Amino acid sequence: MRRATALVVAALMGLSFTTSAFAQSPPNRIVSGWIPYWMSSQGKPQGINTATANSDLFVDVSPFWYSATKGGPNGVKVGFNRNYGNAAANSSWAVGQLRAAGIPVIPAIADASGKNTMARVLADPVTRSAHVVDIVNLVMSNNYDGIDLDYETFAFSDGSASWDATQPNWTAFVQELGTALKAQGKQLIVTIPPPCSMSSNCSARTGYYVYNMIGIAPFVDRIRIMAYDYSLAGPLAPYNWVRAIVQYSASVVDPAKIQIGVPTYGRFWTEKKSGGAYKLTGSCPRSSSSGAEKAAYNTLTARGSMTEVDIPAFIAKTNGTTTWDDTSKEYSFSYKRSLTWNDSSGSSQTCTASKIMRFAGPEGVLARTQLVGEFGINAAAYWTIGGDNPVMWPMIRDYAQSLAPVVPEVAVAAPATVVFGQPSALTTSASFNGAPIVNGNAVLQRSDSGSWVDVASGITGADGAVGIPFTIDASATFRILVQATESTPEVVSAEFPIAVSSTVSARAKKKVVKRGAMMKVPTVVRPAVTNQKVVLQVQRGAKWKKVTSTKTKANGRIVIKSKAKLSKGKYTFRVLAKPKSGIQAGISGTFTMRIK
Repeated sequence: MRRATALVVAALMGLSFTTSAFAQSPPNRIVSGWIPYWMSSQGKPQGINTATANSDLFVDVSPFWYSATKGGPNGVKVGFNRNYGNAAANSSWAVGQLRAAGIPVIPAIADASGKNTMARVLADPVTRSAHVVDIVNLVMSNNYDGIDLDYETFAFSDGSASWDATQPNWTAFVQELGTALKAQGKQLIVTIPPPCSMSSNCSARTGYYVYNMIGIAPFVDRIRIMAYDYSLAGPLAPYNWVRAIVQYSASVVDPAKIQIGVPTYGRFWTEKKSGGAYKLTGSCPRSSSSGAEKAAYNTLTARGSMTEVDIPAFIAKTNGTTTWDDTSKEYSFSYKRSLTWNDSSGSSQTCTASKIMRFAGPEGVLARTQLVGEFGINAAAYWTIGGDNPVMWPMIRDYAQSLAPVVPEVAVAAPATVVFGQPSALTTSASFNGAPIVNGNAVLQRSDSGSWVDVASGITGADGAVGIPFTIDASATFRILVQATESTPEVVSAEFPIAVSSTVSARAKKKVVKRGAMMKVPTVVRPAVTNQKVVLQVQRGAKWKKVTSTKTKANGRIVIKSKAKLSKGKYTFRVLAKPKSGIQAGISGTFTMRIK
């Protein structure tokens, strides 16, 4: 049976009680991704602000800051992307913001060394080892939490004919780097293109198999799969294909290591006719021309991307049609773009291109993110954080909340101190998944030599609450256990102390005493504690003054004796028992004596 520990709301003085609201479990951390350098500076902080505003959802984040470029004694060198202005100061600021929000910072290194360069470096054990050292030094000198390798040249530049030769060298590199980082308490993330073909065939030899996902998995903390585009020239990766990628990856690699890439951008291009020509109407430039006409043609037929945050405004000002495809889980936006250009004679001409944009939208981002829960993978990795449509975050949060482990809760309002042998009471409320636990047997238990002993109990009502009367004779640590019902597990509260104070009974043996004679006050203290100090006090105005003190016998009894030195008159007395052996102080009722 599942068991959960919750909060003791308050340990209250006396018998005063308060109520408490039930807390909601924090959402699961299911988000990761990249913050590009152009969104991670003090002047352009969109990515940093987005991450910190949703910090409770993030597993980690990778600022896209570094490049591996050709050069240096080892063939490649690692440094800030040259376009990242004031990089040292801006990155330091960004790390401070992310760390303050509790987000691990694992910057990304992109391979910008050129065709076949990185492959040659990794093929040589000496230069490969030197590259490992450079990366570890980068991580350690900046106290990053790890590094993300985004080495895409193998896939998109080197060519598939090189993959069989490159794969073992790449695997050795990842193993060496992962081992070195782990020894320093740092993490390694590897970003790879999909391991499946576009027809959803998945195996160790399909997709971009050079990255050897199965082989590198033991040496990395996470693998990010760039399941963004179906083609660079067209639509985003359709949902069913992305799902197939996740399903396969989670079957061959520990799902807890998998992050699935999710696009927070749209792609646009010019539609084509059945014959392959672009859909252009009007007086249009030719592709075979040159100069200004060629430039106009390229502008009209251009492909590109747009961040999700900018898409709503673009749609609003563009007269087009938006449709949702529930199969691919993406939007399609069709629109026209007109361009006025000057032909070779200088005459003004106008051409209109039929354009289309595909983008996931908040709904599509959510659908892809929900693969986290379906297959138990680590997170959805967004490209880019900061380019997203803010509308999506409440949707993502609600989903992350639905994945949060249910934490049953028991709230307790209990007295901090009770009087020995006298009845007292506490209140407790129990909930499961935010709903009251009804008809649950709530048991007050006392810690006793490593075990729990039942003291008293009560049945929770329709609001999940119950008052439990109890009597105890010793200070101890307690808890509330709510036994399992047909629909809820057994749950327990946090442990809480209740102290017992002495009960003191005292009287004057004689009501009238001559001045100078012996006053005698028989006193009984319970529980009986040997040598517990008791103090006879007399009331003088608003204060109590010490008359004399003594100590109890083993049976808790004592006759307090003191000569009557006070002036003639009638006085009010009491007896105070000091704390002893875990027993709190106790005070008797008042009594009077007259000194004549």
